Amino acid sequence: MDLLRFSYAPHRPWHYIAALPAAGLVVGLLGPFGSYTGMDLLQRCLHFGLCFTVIGTLVLEGSYLMARQFFAGLLPLWAALAFDVALSVPEAGIIYGSLRILGPGALPYVHFGDLVWQNLLMTLLIRAIVLTAALVRNRQLVQAAPEAVAARPDFPLAEKLPFALKGAGVLALSAEDHYLRVYTTRGEALILMALSEATEVLGGGFQIHRSHWIAGRSLKDYDAGRVHLTTGLSLPLSRHRRKAFEAWLAETGITPA
Repeated sequence: MDLLRFSYAPHRPWHYIAALPAAGLVVGLLGPFGSYTGMDLLQRCLHFGLCFTVIGTLVLEGSYLMARQFFAGLLPLWAALAFDVALSVPEAGIIYGSLRILGPGALPYVHFGDLVWQNLLMTLLIRAIVLTAALVRNRQLVQAAPEAVAARPDFPLAEKLPFALKGAGVLALSAEDHYLRVYTTRGEALILMALSEATEVLGGGFQIHRSHWIAGRSLKDYDAGRVHLTTGLSLPLSRHRRKAFEAWLAETGITPA
């Protein structure tokens, strides 16, 4: 039950979404669920590539929007699983429609009920991968050294954070559309707040990119295009901000860990 109550802030992982067609291609080569019956190799690859892309995007993007709109930026696992189950029937419809277009020869061997549980199985596999990544990321944030955090957020920021994160040290901020991802020593969340407003509230730190800010003591290392934090988080460093960033490090006496 504790695992079902686990909450995480879903990312909008465009690199994951971009990889979905390739994952579908691999599955098409394997020919699972008897798809090799009535479908040739090209049909299988096109079918699974399309279904993985559409359904995977629906799951990932839907989770991201649900967390923002209904759960104050933190999606409980129970809600994510309920979402997956609720989508199993319409997603089976997507698969059936794809088969009608790309693999009509396989339709005599297909039962809609089988499509529902097969799709749910694949969706839960995607969810397990996303959940594992979230657990690892949260563990890294929670294990951050006390000296590697910003001061506790002032009220305008703290009031927007989920209860479990109120008062936590802020490590970094990332703008995502009209929302803000807040990385803290207790985990991360999405809140409705502008990056400029949040950095003004926190004070200190440095805005390394138009969409990213870090707390000074969370810095581990940096290179030409990335800033690496003590938690393992890596964020982009704008080329035109690098000189100002290095000047800020010198002025504040902060040295990479």
